[in-house]
Formats: sequence, structure tokens, C-alpha cells
Amino acid sequence: MLSNNPLKRPFPDREFSRETIVGIARVSVFIFAALYLLRPYGIHFPGNPLLISLGYALVTFMVGVAYSYVTTVSLGWKKSGDGWTLGKWILDAALLLFCIAIANFLYYNATVGWRAFSFIVLASVGIPTVLVGLFPIALSGMAVQMRAERENQRTAGQLQLATAKSTTGRKPSLVSLGEGDFQVDPASLVFCESRQNYVRCVYLKEGKVTEETIRATLSSIEEKVSSPHLIRCHRSYLINPEHIRQARGNAQGLKLEVIGAKEEVPVSRAYVPALRELVLG
Repeated sequence: MLSNNPLKRPFPDREFSRETIVGIARVSVFIFAALYLLRPYGIHFPGNPLLISLGYALVTFMVGVAYSYVTTVSLGWKKSGDGWTLGKWILDAALLLFCIAIANFLYYNATVGWRAFSFIVLASVGIPTVLVGLFPIALSGMAVQMRAERENQRTAGQLQLATAKSTTGRKPSLVSLGEGDFQVDPASLVFCESRQNYVRCVYLKEGKVTEETIRATLSSIEEKVSSPHLIRCHRSYLINPEHIRQARGNAQGLKLEVIGAKEEVPVSRAYVPALRELVLG
């Protein structure tokens, strides 16, 4: 059940990735164009306007990438899952804005011989930058959240209406998975979950749901059990579309209720199209 408060609802994942770098690069290009072409507030550059504008854009890019990498990879801030909400994304963006303001303050001082180096000046520039920047950030975040929710909820509704393919009457075909002697009929697999160097396999055995933890990787299981029995739906999950019972959507993707399991299997946004195409044809 989604909260009525958008600030408490899940927001699209923002883990460090190539997409993160591309997004920061776009913002940096916008900053360069705005400074060099528009000269907001009648700003005056004490030197070559082109090079100085490029400098601000480069500083923004470097700080943005460094901040995203340090917070997600080095510090381990989790910017995904149900706990990653619009409210947390806005706070994260505010902190990033302040870091960029400090870096550009230092860059500006470097261009004017450090004549404006003062904590008072920093506060007078940094705080308004964050406060003014938060308004369009919050609005754009809500727009992104609402669009993602609509798309994923529509897909969830379509999946619920789809009829699962029947496997009755098919002769079982056992496949060996992992490093041990675990064998299973691919059609009976419900889902697989990665757990570091192991994989938890949930499957049907004589009509009952059971599970086995084996030493393997999701990639190795993907090679042995191909679509349509198992498809990747998340970096940590493989799902058997035939056992989907119900689906619901939020801004981060889908949550799937599968036959016989109390837990839900997540589907990341990147994998939603493939799952939709396979199930809906």
C-alpha cells in the first residue's frame, strides 16, 4: 500500500552507475550553457568567460560524481529499495547542492586571487543556493516519481490480467545447478535469490514450495536455465513468470507475489520491459 504522502513513497533507485555519471554530465553542460550564454544576474568573469564557465561546469561534474561514488560505494548509503523515498532523495540532493556550492565558491576565489574567501560569503552564497535549488528539485522529483508510478502500476495491472502458460502434461527435465548434486526441473523453479557466493532457489516439489541454498551465481544459473523458465528481474533475483500470482507497481519498479511464497520478488525498472514483453507477448 502506497502512502498518501509523496515524500514517504519509494523513489526510483539512485545507486552509483553509468546512468548517474551521464545525468551529472547533463547538469554540468546546462550550467556551462547558462553561465556562458545567459550570464545570470549580470555575472562578470574576471578573465576568459569560456574557460571560466567550463571550469564551473567541470567542478560541478567532478563534485557530483565524487559525491555519488563516496556516499553509495564508500559509505554504503542505500539509495534503493522501499526505504529510499522522495523525501530522502530531496535531502540527498540538498547535501549535494551544498557540496557543489562550496566547491564553486573555492573555484571562484581561485579566479579572483582569494579576495572573497570568507565564511560569511560562503554562507551567503551556499545557503541561498540550496534553498532556491530545492524548490525545482522537489517539483522535478515529484514529477519523476508520479510518472514512474503510473507506468509501473499500469504494467502491474496488465500482468495480473495475463494468463500464465500451463505446463501440465509436460515431461519433467532435470537440470543440475550449483557445485553440488542439486537437480531441479526448470519449470518448477519459482525464483532464485543471490546471497553473495550462494543462491537461494525456491521451487515446487510435489506441489509444495521448498527451497535449497546452493553455491552458485545467478549468471551461472541463467546459462543453464534460459527464458522463459527464468528471467532476470533484479540484480539479485531471477523469476519464473509462470508462477506470478499478483503484481503491484511503485516508482522503483514492480513487486511480484508468487505462488506459495509469502515474500514478494522485486523487479527493477530496468527489467520491467523484458518481463512485460515475455508475459504479455
